[in-house]
Amino acid sequence: MALPDGYAIRPYREADAAALADAEARAGRLFAAHGFAELAETPAMAPDAFHARATAGETLVCAHRGDGPVAFAIAGPVGPFMHLMELSVDPAHGRQGVGAALLDAVVARSVDAGLAGVSLSTFRDVPFNAPFYARHGFLPCAPGEAPAATRARFLLEIPPGIAPETRLIMLRRNSESVE
Repeated sequence: MALPDGYAIRPYREADAAALADAEARAGRLFAAHGFAELAETPAMAPDAFHARATAGETLVCAHRGDGPVAFAIAGPVGPFMHLMELSVDPAHGRQGVGAALLDAVVARSVDAGLAGVSLSTFRDVPFNAPFYARHGFLPCAPGEAPAATRARFLLEIPPGIAPETRLIMLRRNSESVE
């Protein structure tokens, strides 16, 4: 998906940490309207903690010409898939194609790496989670049918205090790859 004028996707830089941690916290507040108040109340991460998480995988940033870093995607290989650990967009820049463009960039990285596709875990019924990914070619995958590494990651990514049945694994397979 093409980005609107004024936006660009680039690799993460350490100087992005504070702005992206704040954007993540603002995006997290959207969960309150969908029954997950405990997620909405999570304060912004300290910049050094965000930096440690961002450098644990490959982090892509979407920056806006006037506002700096406004969104990010953290991904990395997990088993045969590129696993999307997090995609977060500052709500002030939402619904403009920023998340879709970052998602497309992660899919392209998985193709370039020769992986089977992209995996993720997400909330089943939150509109900007599973329904968003479904519109971008991701399909639900039962945990028992997922590769072992994806299944293990799914279990790790269930937030504390959140019922596991509210979450699901989704996969988008690269047509030219084989598991």
